[in-house]
Amino acid sequence: MTPTLEPFAFEEAQPQERILAVGGALLDRARAQAGGLLSGRFYSDALMQWALKDAAFKVRLFRFVDAYPCLRSPEEVLAHLQDELSSGGVTIPPVLSAALAAGRLAKGPAAATIASQITAMAQTFIAGADLKEALPRLRRLWDQGQACCLDLLGEACLSAEEADAFAAHYRSVIEALPARLAAWPANPRLEHDHLGPIPRAQVAIKVSALCPRFDPIAPEAALADAMARLLPVLETARDRGVSVLFDMEQRSVQPLTLELFRRCLSRIDGPFGVALQAYLRSAEADARALAQWAHRERKLITVRLVKGAYWDAETVAAEWNGWPSPVWSRKGHTDGAYERLTALLLAATPRPGQEPIGVKLALGSHNLRSISAGLVAAEELGLPPQALEVQMLHGMAEALKPALVEQGVRLRDYVPVGELIPGMAYFVRRLLENTSNESWLRAGSFGEKSASELLQAPPPPPEPAPGGVDWAAQARHHQLSPAVAGLGDGLPFLNVPLRDFSDPPQREAFAAAVAQAHWPRHGNDATPEQAARLVGFAATAQEAWAEAEALLRAQVLLTAADRMEAERDGLAALLIVEAGKTWREADGEVAEAIDFCRFYALCAPPCVNGSGWGASAARWMSSGMSPGGWPW
Repeated sequence: MTPTLEPFAFEEAQPQERILAVGGALLDRARAQAGGLLSGRFYSDALMQWALKDAAFKVRLFRFVDAYPCLRSPEEVLAHLQDELSSGGVTIPPVLSAALAAGRLAKGPAAATIASQITAMAQTFIAGADLKEALPRLRRLWDQGQACCLDLLGEACLSAEEADAFAAHYRSVIEALPARLAAWPANPRLEHDHLGPIPRAQVAIKVSALCPRFDPIAPEAALADAMARLLPVLETARDRGVSVLFDMEQRSVQPLTLELFRRCLSRIDGPFGVALQAYLRSAEADARALAQWAHRERKLITVRLVKGAYWDAETVAAEWNGWPSPVWSRKGHTDGAYERLTALLLAATPRPGQEPIGVKLALGSHNLRSISAGLVAAEELGLPPQALEVQMLHGMAEALKPALVEQGVRLRDYVPVGELIPGMAYFVRRLLENTSNESWLRAGSFGEKSASELLQAPPPPPEPAPGGVDWAAQARHHQLSPAVAGLGDGLPFLNVPLRDFSDPPQREAFAAAVAQAHWPRHGNDATPEQAARLVGFAATAQEAWAEAEALLRAQVLLTAADRMEAERDGLAALLIVEAGKTWREADGEVAEAIDFCRFYALCAPPCVNGSGWGASAARWMSSGMSPGGWPW
């Protein structure tokens, strides 16, 4: 029977009181841990605390950290760091200024000190360069009552050879893990849930590492290519008793990843799962569809519910391309969506004694309010404590972890393993999360807020979700041209949005235009006399165009832009058929032509007349609002 998937209301008094009780007890335990929520490493913690206080230093430090793996000598290390920190407005913390001062006398030892500390900071979040190096830390976690999920660093491969190598790497790790973990002592809490035994070993996979063209523009080809490498990995995991979680990456490949997950599980049964990102506006619909699919296909799947790691990139990409933002614009709305999704997925979790089909939930969060709300939701829905797993990133919220273990929660550390260079993007993301002004970790670490403030209910996401683009507001915000009353919509210029080929309706409409496109063939048999007559027509038209009022000429350009926009898929299809352009190239060229017509219509030279439109353009030109300066 398909579940109704209707979550209970968190805002009711009884769940709220219970959340405060559960969360308050855990917070007291966490704050009692030595060193608060930070690690106790003096040097790196000092840099992190300074980054919390000084935004300019934070930006410069993280830029240096991002470039650090590419620096090959002590001279390069010190020169790059000094260059980053020498700009105005940056105050250097004492621990770092001492190293820089030492570098003026002896670059080698000073650079070695800085290098060792950057590496130590990275090792806070990355357990080792390979499985052998990471195993001692994984064993310590197990002895502390924590299971692990291995994240093999590396993503977005660019060639089939690279993808083949990564698939082989996944398989070798999955083959080796069970034997390496078999000698560890038994821990029933980590090896059983409410339905029975669960694997000790878990590995997270990134689909972009297994397919160089995992692109929604050609979904069937991408799925076939990814499955060719992924199915053998999953077969190995099934045979070795290793759990596999499909990680979720950028929003553009999210529907494709979910479809890949469903197709793989239709071929192979095993302890497999997938991540869902609560910051996506589509997350609730996706969660419902996934839970209903699991019940319909009689599958038992794990859903790792996270808030999402690419919020900044998704927000910038949406504005850059003129697309509706796919993510909640406020952190509080993401937190509210996370709680709703938690209860929804728990409603799809089988109870003890029921047929094991549906969803098993893994809460991926460091926010104690979110974790406490999940524990209380499981209670309210009649699920035993073993039904819920909490997953936390390695090296983050370290004092919360023993508090959860002491409370009897099944906890799994999400542990990255890999070389420093492919791990730098991951490392910088973790640094940003630890130092974010909105980070729960920051507020909880330093006692800036009381338990009641930290555990207060987040606002629910607005319904219906506002997903459209306010074009007028965008045009006024960017001020890319003068706004001319009576011309067009009376707003400044704004680029026409590119096609979002991850959106099925846009992709399908474009594909239909390409399928229907044909380029008519014309014979090359015109005479010189005919050519001369056509040139004469053009010369006559040019004279009339030059004598026309500027407002009329601008309106013609805008009309041409409107006509091109109405036929943009067909025009792009002609470029594809005639010139062999790719879809994105062709769409971009048509969009650019539309933009040129509109931009130059609004940016006519200010000498047209002494007032009105010409004066408006002159004021805009002299105001410095154009990022690139006057276009000619």
